[in-house]
This record gives sequence, C-alpha cells and structure tokens, in this order.
Amino acid sequence: MRKIIGILILAATLYSFTQMKMSDYITLFDDSSSGKYYKYGESFYFESFDNNKEVINEHEYFIKYRKYGWGDIDTTYYRKGTDYYYHINRYTFEESIVLPTNPKVGDSWMENDQSWSYEIISDRQKFKTPAKKYINCIKVHCKQLTNRDKKKNQEYFLFYSPEFGFVGNVDSKGKTLSYLSEIKLNAREGEKIGGR
Repeated sequence: MRKIIGILILAATLYSFTQMKMSDYITLFDDSSSGKYYKYGESFYFESFDNNKEVINEHEYFIKYRKYGWGDIDTTYYRKGTDYYYHINRYTFEESIVLPTNPKVGDSWMENDQSWSYEIISDRQKFKTPAKKYINCIKVHCKQLTNRDKKKNQEYFLFYSPEFGFVGNVDSKGKTLSYLSEIKLNAREGEKIGGR
C-alpha cells in the first residue's frame, strides 16, 4: 500500500511539473502567490517573490525571499537586463551578473567583487533529480577565488532549465547539493507547497 501511495505522489508531482507554463533560465515571479520548493541536503528551502518591486539606482528589481528549513531568510534583488540577469548588493549597491539572458557555451563572468568566477560549460546537459529528469540544461561551473564564503564549497556546478529556471546544483564530485522539488503557480490562500 505504501508503495502505491508513493507512486501516486510521484505521479502527481511529475504531472504538476508538466502542467507548468514557465520559461526562461531565471524565473522572476510577479507576486508572492507563486513559489519554488527545493530539497537541500536533509533540509529544504522555499523561494517566493514580494508582491512589489523596488527601484534601486534607477532600475526596478524583483525581491526574492529564500526561507530555509531552519528558519533563516535571505533576500535577493534581481532584474533582467538586455544581455544579463543581475542581482544587486543592497548595502554596497554593486551589481553582479547572475546569468546571460541568452546563455551559450563559453560565456564567462565574475562576481562584482572578484570572489567567484562562472563559466557555461554545457548547453545540452541532462540533470536527474528525485523529482524530475531535465534535458537541455545549461551547466555553469562556479569557482570560489578568494575564500570569501568559507561555509560554501570551493567549486560546484549549477543547472538551469530553459523551462523551469534553476533546477539544482552539485559539488565538484557530482553529489547533488540541492534540487527543485515542487513549483506552485498562482496559489490560492491556504494552499501549501513542499513538505518533509
């Protein structure tokens, strides 16, 4: 019986993925009724956007909240430019590239403070997670250059799907660190996403 229930839950999750009407390598939702739930090791995090945008240095930014399973919340400010997606440091007002808007193999960039380097090393990458198999992902090699983020790996790989945006990452040995588990678009009051 448990096996049947597990199969039904997996089927419902996969069905919900196939019904999504999304596209782009970076997902910028217009309001907080949509969100993404990621498994993160033994824990999780949930991403959603504010209903409002914020103008910083004459650019309008989407405000994304990431709430971790242990209670911490990160806030990031994103915008889509002509050639790149950007995020801005709210304290220094320095922008860094997140990803090219039309990514291709060989594209490379650095974090504004030169602490990380990034390079797209594949644009036809498969990425398999317990929730879904993705094809035609771009794979981004990330390398820490200054040891600024001591709690983070020195090197890892990000995967972005052209339909679902960021879908997960792995360490330098290929071990999955996080992956997209569920998406909820236009949720109604009281609806839940994710869970343990």
